[in-house]
Order: sequence, then structure tokens, then C-alpha cells
Amino acid sequence: MIRITLQRDMRNLSMQGWTRDLSETGLSVFVAQGLLLGEFVTLEIPLTPHAREKIPSRVVRCRGTEYGFQFMALSAEQRVLIRETLKGHRAIPLHGVER
Repeated sequence: MIRITLQRDMRNLSMQGWTRDLSETGLSVFVAQGLLLGEFVTLEIPLTPHAREKIPSRVVRCRGTEYGFQFMALSAEQRVLIRETLKGHRAIPLHGVER
């Protein structure tokens, strides 16, 4: 589960989402509430069993309830954690395209 926090209309908003995929550049998340393209958010991602990494991100894609986020400031340590998390997992094919 991913936590998404943002400011909109002078209010702090927080919502949850479920990850579809993850890479070093961003991730896709299913979110019940609406987000706006270009909106800046902070994602709290559980990359280790004991800690949630906070990563500044931007909404770059919307397909129904699936949103794409681009990481805006990934630290070297977070990049290593993502690589470790992805190790041993197969890539998700792109709509019938084999990788």
C-alpha cells in the first residue's frame, strides 16, 4: 500500500493506493480519489519491512483509476532500495508485447 500526500486548495490531502509496477523512474498506482495531471505529491513507499520511503513525485499519467507517477528527487539510497526490491521479479509485459 502506498500513501499519497499533497496540497490542493490550501488543504493537506492524504490518500492510499495500490502499486501496479515500480521502476527507478516512477511507478503506477491504483487510486480511488481523483488526482490531477502535473500535480506534485509525496509518495510514501514501503521499500523495506520496517520503513516507508518518502519520494517527491509528479502525476504524469491517468487511465481511469490508474495513475503514473514520475519520481522527482530519488536519493542514491532509495535507488538502491528500489533495485533490491525489483531483484528477481519479471518485468510486466506491455499489452501483449514481449520483453
